[in-house]
Amino acid sequence: MRVLVTGATGFIGQHLCAHLAERGDELIALVRSPKKASLLPAGTQVLEGDLTLFATDVQLPEVDVVIHPAGVVTATSPELYKAINEDAVTDLVACLERQSWTPRRLLFASSLAAAGPSRVGHPHTKADVLAPIDPYGEAKGRAEDTVRAASFWTTTFRPPLVFGPKDTATVTLYQAARNRVGTRVWGEDQRLSWVDVRDAVRGIAAMADDRREGHHTYYLSHPTPTRMSQLWPTLGAAVGTSVLVVPLPKWVLWIAMKLGTFFASLLGLLNQLDDKQYRQMVAPGFECDSRALRTDLGWEPRNDLASALSHAADGYRAEGTLRA
Repeated sequence: MRVLVTGATGFIGQHLCAHLAERGDELIALVRSPKKASLLPAGTQVLEGDLTLFATDVQLPEVDVVIHPAGVVTATSPELYKAINEDAVTDLVACLERQSWTPRRLLFASSLAAAGPSRVGHPHTKADVLAPIDPYGEAKGRAEDTVRAASFWTTTFRPPLVFGPKDTATVTLYQAARNRVGTRVWGEDQRLSWVDVRDAVRGIAAMADDRREGHHTYYLSHPTPTRMSQLWPTLGAAVGTSVLVVPLPKWVLWIAMKLGTFFASLLGLLNQLDDKQYRQMVAPGFECDSRALRTDLGWEPRNDLASALSHAADGYRAEGTLRA
């Protein structure tokens, strides 16, 4: 199978390309920086450019499946979330519709954030109406509508927290655990769905192999969520420490968010605790139900939470982003 992957040198993109190459697929990778092409499996055909390429009259190599995990999780403005997570998806769909060939399927990486927080004891299913609470989730949700309106078949998948090496977003959790201090919201024991990156890419590959007609939507998660009270001790075990969990009132997090946003804007830095992060931290939970994916395509996750966190920690240590 010939597969075009965007965001190929990103966190999920690297793991996905390695998995697809290992099973014998032919890869074409959209790569923004040629220097990063060395991160891809041998034999990968490199397509140089960023997401703006799809707004041009480019003739793309003919492929069977297009997988679009490229996007931005932390941005400096709502406009940037929209430009990359929504407008670029619109451009991609239009670009594919201009080609002289038609892909068998487009896979779009949305997010659990597009669904918004879940009620306690009620994990999201694909039947639920989307109710995002931040610009990131809103952009992903609108992009889903564009994908489902495509003239070719598509699959949208919504990952929750994804644990694995190379993720620059969650490495801060491991670093905090290594320093023996974790935080959670006072009075809350937030419930979170998650998935090991090794299981996630197997699930994406199963969606790419799907020969059915129609537009499909799936949650891509381990069937057992975690709680913050469980996550920090498991993180501590993964990095070889015990973690003191400090409960913080919402108002303390709100002040920290406002100060972080101000100084990040003043200094031109990327803010790791912006309004999006604050809203997500104080929500009761982000849970989803992946039974539809497991039933329809036979995907089953193989790694529990301890295995997922240990695997990621080992990778971070090997990369030098987490001290041994």
